[in-house]
Amino acid sequence: MKDVGMPCIVQLKISKRKVSVIEEDAWLCDYVKIEQGDLKKTFPVYAFLNPSKESKESKEPKATVSLIAADTQLKENLTNHQVIRYRRENLDKMKELVQWAPKPAEDQEEPKEGEEKPFTAASGVMRFTNAATYRDLPKIMKKYTNRQRDFLRNIFTGVGAAGLAASKHPDPATLEEFHQYHKLLDKFAGPTEENGDHHFLDDWKSDESFGWQILNGMLPFGFKLCKEIPQHFCVTDEDLEGLLGSGKTIQSEIQAEKLYITDYSEIYAEGNGLKYTKILEGPCKNENCQVAPAMCLFYSDEQFLPLAIQLQPNDREYLFIAPKSGEKQTESGEEETFDWKWLLAKMYFRNASFSIHEWIYHFTYTHATVEPFQVAAYRCLSQAHPIYKLLRPHIRTVAAINAGARTNLIPRDSIPAKGISVDAQSMVKLFYKTFNLDKLYVPEVLKNNGIVPEKIPSYHYGHDTLELWNIVRKYVEAVIELFYHSDQDVEKDSELKHFAHEVACDGFGWEDGNTRGMPEHIKTKKELANICTLVICTSSVQHAAVNFGQYESGKYVPNFPSIMNQPPHKNTCEIDEKKIVECLPKPSQFFGVTAILYALSSYSRDERYLGDFKDEEWFFEETVKKEQRNLCDNLAALEVTINKRNEGLTRPYTHQLPSRIPNSIAI
Repeated sequence: MKDVGMPCIVQLKISKRKVSVIEEDAWLCDYVKIEQGDLKKTFPVYAFLNPSKESKESKEPKATVSLIAADTQLKENLTNHQVIRYRRENLDKMKELVQWAPKPAEDQEEPKEGEEKPFTAASGVMRFTNAATYRDLPKIMKKYTNRQRDFLRNIFTGVGAAGLAASKHPDPATLEEFHQYHKLLDKFAGPTEENGDHHFLDDWKSDESFGWQILNGMLPFGFKLCKEIPQHFCVTDEDLEGLLGSGKTIQSEIQAEKLYITDYSEIYAEGNGLKYTKILEGPCKNENCQVAPAMCLFYSDEQFLPLAIQLQPNDREYLFIAPKSGEKQTESGEEETFDWKWLLAKMYFRNASFSIHEWIYHFTYTHATVEPFQVAAYRCLSQAHPIYKLLRPHIRTVAAINAGARTNLIPRDSIPAKGISVDAQSMVKLFYKTFNLDKLYVPEVLKNNGIVPEKIPSYHYGHDTLELWNIVRKYVEAVIELFYHSDQDVEKDSELKHFAHEVACDGFGWEDGNTRGMPEHIKTKKELANICTLVICTSSVQHAAVNFGQYESGKYVPNFPSIMNQPPHKNTCEIDEKKIVECLPKPSQFFGVTAILYALSSYSRDERYLGDFKDEEWFFEETVKKEQRNLCDNLAALEVTINKRNEGLTRPYTHQLPSRIPNSIAI
């Protein structure tokens, strides 16, 4: 027999086999490895392989799957016509398997009573996979069994414990009683590193804790350098007397770049199309809840502290000023000296932040943005393509978790949504009107917002995130350099061209032609590195920052209220603890929110973290493996630096530790 050498294509024939009356057995295949003497060749798969439907030729259905060797190559560099042919055929099959959600028909009528609305893409937002539910996803996009089980287990744990707590404490009368809910959940769920009691809950009322959470909490770049006080923000030098220091004014501190601002007045302005949640009990029952179009001025000196909060634009009756240092209550202070009005103003500001965090910074700017890249990559890039291999570990799970979110979290009638102020879809549509991928490139966002992390005390998110983006970018650039020797190689790459076009036109610009900053044709190595770095860091670094701290921020409801049951107060109102409790969410509103925050903040047993390529091995070239080792070394060095810093902090920041950043969005 003639030795023809190692194969470059392997064909597998899969026969149909029933494992139950209703279920066919699919083969979850990681790879096929062929050995010939000292030679070894791997054909990566990492997918379910299914037998095809019964054919006329055979009563025993079979499927033929063509696997291409692990060699990483651009199509333009191939010379073997058989490999080119099977590569094209495999992509054709993938396009049949993975599809975009269908566009709504222009003349589509509302379904009659009892009829289901046909599944389509949602108007006014980025497009997603053609799957109405998780079960409808093609198997290549489904999570492994443990991931799904872990997520469902955490959901049931959260709902069960939160519901039990709500039944035991149906009507909290003091702020302290709100602790009973999360304490029972912590106890019921068992202590975990990510869900234990955390440092800032001990002094959650303090301005220091409030400022720290602005910097390192769930909206860590939701503020910017203040270059001037907006006309609708009524704060004056006289208001801030004693807070800025002797002889200092608002203008002097603006020039010294020590004032920062968050302004929600435009987002929550009337007529923006936002839909608000109905209040189900209390004096405002059956009315839509109100979200304060709040603004907050911060001072960055030795600490990052709030100076003033205004809950309505152009109205000094809604202006609240931070207590001066001599007025602030200490633990041994008398209760009557405590400024309840200021505390409630901070709660209304945090409530205004909640919906923006959950629906925009978390869902839209990570989950929803990454899914078009997964769909297009699976449809347009061969599994032998370097960009497919580079992105695959970071995009492979997002469609699965998003399908579940569209079913169980986003709808207005979902259990969590009933306790969140703003309807998800209305807020996503509002932000998508001005959405651009530039808003996700964190180094540029910080720069454009006038933020230099080194100038802001305790801005650990800013420092750690910039380090991580730099490390990932170096890795991405090094891998791209191995396969693209010039900009012309990028421009001529036909698979990359189809990928970019689908992301831009079918993912982001599918409805109005606005591709939201995604180029239809990638022409340079720098442009390609920008996009790959953005996708990888958004899926891993940024998602970890805005996701895994949700439970610690929101489990104690007064710290991060998801809804308020009364309109924002004026500074002339009498406010005490009883009044604050009346404004806060009721157990029937927040138990579902607390449960979902618990589930979202929990890691899976199958989690794979940044720099871990053992779960799915796609690159077999030693040159790439060297760059992967460099990536791991740089991440390990950063881990040491962060841990050393945290040892000396009363409030350690751990959400950007590389060992706690999952590779992809799986929760």
